[in-house]
Amino acid sequence: MRRLVRWRGAIVATLLSVTLGVALGVDTLFLLGVVALGIAAIGYLSSSPRGEIRVERQLSPDRPTPGEVVTVTLTLHNESDHIQPDVRIVDEPPDSAAVVGGVPAVATSVQPNESVTHEYEIAPQRGDHGFGTPTLRRRNLAGTITATEDVEVDGLTTVTCETLLDAFPLREQTIQYVGRSPTDEGGNGIEFYATRQYRPGDPINRIDWHRLAKTGELATVEYREEKAVTVVFIIDDRSGIHRSPRGGGPNSFDLTLYAASKGVAASMDGGNRTGVATYDRRHWIDPGTDAGTRQRVEDLFNSATDGATPTMTDGGTASNEPSQQSPTIPTKALNRLSEQLPRNAQVVFCSPLTDDGAVETVRQLAARDHDLTVLSPDITTGITETERTLGTRVERSWRSNRISKLRAMDVAVIDWQLDEPLPIELQRLLRRWGRDV
Repeated sequence: MRRLVRWRGAIVATLLSVTLGVALGVDTLFLLGVVALGIAAIGYLSSSPRGEIRVERQLSPDRPTPGEVVTVTLTLHNESDHIQPDVRIVDEPPDSAAVVGGVPAVATSVQPNESVTHEYEIAPQRGDHGFGTPTLRRRNLAGTITATEDVEVDGLTTVTCETLLDAFPLREQTIQYVGRSPTDEGGNGIEFYATRQYRPGDPINRIDWHRLAKTGELATVEYREEKAVTVVFIIDDRSGIHRSPRGGGPNSFDLTLYAASKGVAASMDGGNRTGVATYDRRHWIDPGTDAGTRQRVEDLFNSATDGATPTMTDGGTASNEPSQQSPTIPTKALNRLSEQLPRNAQVVFCSPLTDDGAVETVRQLAARDHDLTVLSPDITTGITETERTLGTRVERSWRSNRISKLRAMDVAVIDWQLDEPLPIELQRLLRRWGRDV
């Protein structure tokens, strides 16, 4: 706690005014000096700030998905019977979480036994992020005494960026494992598929008794059979193709991993044999459903990295972005992937589509008879930008052209706009394909 020496020049002028008033016999100068001197004395003799301020921090949500904005609420509790006339606090948000709304600081007064709240917003990247210790400064009413301290915060001190993803649309290709993907074959299941002529030995609980009562004919009910599919998620981790938004927040690699990781979890939970591959880093996990496969997938996602992640600039691209006409394709990696992919696998290519190399990759995989779905987060949506720059609009236009090329190849594309929940985008695609996973 320290005392501020204010109005030093004013005090000298006040004493001079009093002295001149007495010496010259000018009452006005004397009275003016006495009043000013009294005010200065009050400020000098006033007491230091009394009472305690308790600080609480709340996060909503506290476990966001990449691209989701977190509201940070700071609450200042005055737990004393004394007014706090001047309270200022500066929070310390994580360095890896851009402040996208408001400011992490507030100046206010707090009445006795009351509270004041302040909110600001952050956009965290993938992973765990810790807040620092806020700095609290209090002043007395005259502003002559200041108390500054680092305060412990009640409530949350970290934010974890995680995700949840619904099932993927899988093409009409299955293998003989029990799962939750409906096929166009009749058999055991829960969804009605068709009726057929009764055969001796058919289970009694599958006889169509309504038809028997109506026509006297025996028929057997078949249900839509559910079988597992083999799914391989390929993560586009080529160096230099991922982008960080100009305003900060999760980059395109975080968003790509988000969708892929939870997509894998959803696929495995559905009973599908699921594998994962990274395009450029040569990671491969054979499709499976056992606990060992799940652990290997989890380890891969926890350690996954891409190359340098440049920031989008006003010029439209990062300085080291390949030109739109110069796709970068690691040919050896592509050949290796194509050889490793099971013949009947459904392939989900996860990429931000920031260069033509992604389109060429899909084209070559499709030419090798792989069924493909492309999942692409739109980094140009701008979580942290209030308005799009010329560079962002150029990026957006190029990306839109790439999506058009993919759809012209009859490739399903999930174009995820970051200002909408990903499950909504999935449902749109499902409706487009006339499927209901």
